[in-house]
Amino acid sequence: MWALNIFTTVMTILGILLLAYWCSRMMGKKWGTISGPSASGNMRIIEQLPVGQDKRILLLELGEQYYLIGVSQAGIQLLSQVEGDFHVDRPESPVKTELSSSFQEIFDKYRKRRDGKDGFDR
Repeated sequence: MWALNIFTTVMTILGILLLAYWCSRMMGKKWGTISGPSASGNMRIIEQLPVGQDKRILLLELGEQYYLIGVSQAGIQLLSQVEGDFHVDRPESPVKTELSSSFQEIFDKYRKRRDGKDGFDR
């Protein structure tokens, strides 16, 4: 009876962890593309500039037009339409770039920073 309770508890914890992992993957896929091109490819944020607490200015590309948009808690406001070529070369997915490091690279970077050395002490 005691072993059955432990087994049930372990399986419940594993199920919760698996569900949390699945949910985080789904949310990452949905929210990871918010600042990228929209599904139709007609709108994207070229650049963001924070100008205060909870306030920022966005350079937005809409089709072939460029707009400066002010965003704050009070709302969103069109500041002006601007002219020029503002295309910025960015990686396809910043999330993939950050996650492309292997565990060993991350571990070595952390260890070097912590120990201030390049090698293991043996």
